[in-house]
Amino acid sequence: MPQTFPGPRAPRDAALPQMDVYTDGGCDPNPGPGGWGVIIRWSDREWTLSGNDLDTTNNRMELYAAAAALSLLESLLGRCRVNVHTDSRYLRLGITEWIEAWVRRGWRTREDQPVKNQDLWRLLHRLTQAHDVTWHWIRGHAGHPLNEQADQLATGARRALIHLRRSYRGTSARQFADDGRLIVEICVKVSCRGAEGRGGWGAVLRAGEHVKTLSGGESGTTANAMLIRGAAEALRALTQPCRVIFYSDAKYLAKGASSWVKKWKARDWRTRAGRPVANRAEWEALMEASRPHDVAWLLAQGDDLPADLTQAAELAVQAVGQ
Repeated sequence: MPQTFPGPRAPRDAALPQMDVYTDGGCDPNPGPGGWGVIIRWSDREWTLSGNDLDTTNNRMELYAAAAALSLLESLLGRCRVNVHTDSRYLRLGITEWIEAWVRRGWRTREDQPVKNQDLWRLLHRLTQAHDVTWHWIRGHAGHPLNEQADQLATGARRALIHLRRSYRGTSARQFADDGRLIVEICVKVSCRGAEGRGGWGAVLRAGEHVKTLSGGESGTTANAMLIRGAAEALRALTQPCRVIFYSDAKYLAKGASSWVKKWKARDWRTRAGRPVANRAEWEALMEASRPHDVAWLLAQGDDLPADLTQAAELAVQAVGQ
């Protein structure tokens, strides 16, 4: 069931316009390309907003969505009564429990550290004074139609960044980043016979109009081990530090390389349950191979699948048979 939390110093005024706002935000990987979505309902009318950011975090996108909605209402209608519905515990706890203490401490935490995402929290704090806001927490991906619609808006905005990036592939404007590094896109796929049989990997590396393919195989391995190994070999093939956009349709690789590996290392290569991390040697080799480069690990799904993944899959199948 939804949970309701009054905002800071939110006096009730029945004469104000009554708005219902549904927000969502996220990025993949985290940090990485992100998107946010908003649905605003006023009586029988409905508006949608969305936006994106090439380099952000899940939390920033959640905060940005709420701030965008409240800011728009302020500019168009002035003070409103607003019910904000969010599935973000970070946003809900921050705005209803933490923010007043942050203000008293000069925007510093209890540990005397600067508050993260302070620019957005400051904006939200001002906007909650400009409106009469009540915050409602709802469980994400639990079937609430407007929460799902906000999620779709955020996902669509994030995917738009990927489609935009591809639309400029092969042009001189996309061959080099602002810091002069070559931009390289890499796709890796694997094929494996049995749980620990013959395995193969294939990789396609693309820089502008230049394409390079790699593949390899071995016996007595697993699909996950080959996936990490293929990614490492692709990165080792780069002869200079690059900006790398790494596409994979495997959550194990995309999430592992972008997020999980940092947590595993902090726990001395133990999982959250205390078990040794599988394929530790392969993960360590991948992190070493990625060290000279600036790598963005993207989980490609649905419409996000690059055509080069298909070629990488064909290379992996061929490697199994060699």
